[in-house]
Amino acid sequence: MLALLSQRGELQVRFLPKSLGVSGATVRRDLAVMEEAGLVRRTYGKITATRRGAELPVSLRHSQNTEAKRRIGALVSSLIPSRPLVVALSGGSTVRFVAKSLAARPGLTVVTNGLDTAASLMVRQLVQVVVTGGTARSLSNDLVGKETEKWLRSYHFDYAVVGADGVSPEAGFTRHSKRGADIDRIMLEQADRKMIVADSSKLGRVRQAKIADIGAVHTLVTDSQASAAMIAALRKVGVMTTTVVVPASGSDRGRGR
Repeated sequence: MLALLSQRGELQVRFLPKSLGVSGATVRRDLAVMEEAGLVRRTYGKITATRRGAELPVSLRHSQNTEAKRRIGALVSSLIPSRPLVVALSGGSTVRFVAKSLAARPGLTVVTNGLDTAASLMVRQLVQVVVTGGTARSLSNDLVGKETEKWLRSYHFDYAVVGADGVSPEAGFTRHSKRGADIDRIMLEQADRKMIVADSSKLGRVRQAKIADIGAVHTLVTDSQASAAMIAALRKVGVMTTTVVVPASGSDRGRGR
């Protein structure tokens, strides 16, 4: 429903069960949850987003474009050498899949401000996980603030892998949250190899807070649903863009953020 709202701006409630292939009771329950969370507004049989393009809670983002994110995570893991390394990982739903792919890699030390990222890494108990201090953002389940910045500046990373809400050749890599973008920028600055992960729904979008210019990052990993023109434009300005193939029939329901 949130993905449809991001595309259309307004939806007729009576058509949602058929459009989504779910029961009317499911639609009513989920609408109540989203309304309570302040994500939608209901009036006269219609729903509208309270703010189009607003940041969604990470718990909802985890269910969007899952196959693309899973494959992106696996590819990123393959690009990081199998030897003792210190790696920085941000929070976010796509980076969480990177963490899941790295969880079986002994010899890694991972520093993260993402609480979901840390939980995914600790499942196999093979990766040494360092969680920064800071203030938790409930929308993203990551830690931000001056304490987080101080923690990160005390490290030097072999690799940094950071998620983005928007990717544009002109505007660079952006996020909804300025505090989150500040943390991501420091992770990249402290790393020898700088990587951004973003599924194709983020390409061409610009959010309010800049993480970095396009040329400041070595590698962008996205999925094969990205437009060829956008990939060409990104490569033209100097970022190495790698894509993973995602079947069109995969988990593409709920595209967007």
